[in-house]
Amino acid sequence: MRLFPISTPTLALSISEEALCLVEIKKQWRKPLLHQVTSVPLPAGVVKLSSTKANIENPEEFLIHFKSLVEPYSRPLSIAISLPDLCARTSVFDFSTFPTKPQEQAALVNWRFKQDLKLDTSQSRLAFGAYAPASVRDSPSPDNAEKVRVLGAAIRNEIVEQYEKVCLEVNLIPTSVGISGLDIFDLYRLNIQDILEAEDRPRVLSSPGAVFLFISHWGFTFLAFQDGSPHFIRTKAIPVKAEPGSAQWNAPVSEFDGHEGVDGHGVHTSGEPVSQKTLGAETPNIPYPSYTAMKVGKEILATLQYYLEAFPLHETTFSTVNLFVATDLNHGYNLMPSTDQIQCTLKACGGREPQIRVTELSHASHFHLQKAHFTLPDQEEAALPGYASLMVA
Repeated sequence: MRLFPISTPTLALSISEEALCLVEIKKQWRKPLLHQVTSVPLPAGVVKLSSTKANIENPEEFLIHFKSLVEPYSRPLSIAISLPDLCARTSVFDFSTFPTKPQEQAALVNWRFKQDLKLDTSQSRLAFGAYAPASVRDSPSPDNAEKVRVLGAAIRNEIVEQYEKVCLEVNLIPTSVGISGLDIFDLYRLNIQDILEAEDRPRVLSSPGAVFLFISHWGFTFLAFQDGSPHFIRTKAIPVKAEPGSAQWNAPVSEFDGHEGVDGHGVHTSGEPVSQKTLGAETPNIPYPSYTAMKVGKEILATLQYYLEAFPLHETTFSTVNLFVATDLNHGYNLMPSTDQIQCTLKACGGREPQIRVTELSHASHFHLQKAHFTLPDQEEAALPGYASLMVA
């Protein structure tokens, strides 16, 4: 009998409207290994993602499928929960002064959610991070030390508690709840830092043109950094569903001979440099309808254009906009607009015409695969949200 089952989780659950995904890692002395990824499909209407109300519309059906997913595991076990970005409200707030006491900080961020987003956070869980812009950190002025930007996320209690309750019913103890896009960004921060430093940019994300884009089944999150701190965030809901017959959730478990990746530094998993690859090109293996790809691409371009028009690059900034892309979708990178389309969008924003550098962030350098087991040979990408939640928990 385990009297103290709460420990750092090695199991994570990620959710979509179409399926549940369970990710298991094995901890070794030097690095964690992705051990197993299992998925079960959900009938239509069981889950509906929302930031304003409970997501599970058919709790009984959800529980049946969740029990089948976790049945092989001996319990109790700790588990991390990774929720889609649509379940939360996120924003970036500027503060000329920011308190040092955590309670006062939380109260001030709550107040900004109410003022800026008209969001009552009294029945929500709040998480936030404070960032001092690099120009402020380097300034000798003591007043500047208080100036910060805050990246905040609020999620309603009824949403979180619904998922936590289901876990407890099957004797799994939720120890952390994360937002997938933000967790994945945290997972890749060091990779992004290495890439920027390799380009003679010594401060992490110090380029005013650094942008992180996460594309998922629910849409995408666009997170821009300037001067070493978050500057703008947008989460866009666009259902990304595969063509009928292309998703094979009922396929048997298969064994995958893993490999070490080289792609943490801007190289595609095939070894092809991303800068020489035409993103969004026609590929017969893309499982998504053409109108879906077109809609996603247009919304990405519209978001990029809005950001550059609302926060124009100054003459003193670098001439290259770095766009880092991550996805948990099979062939998700092909939902990106082409580099020519992105470059035209930059030109349309007026002023200087910076160049765009698109870097696909591969999961391969993180997963450390060794005989990992997958329900589908091509569903390695689906492990990313759960894996990231375990790494940053």
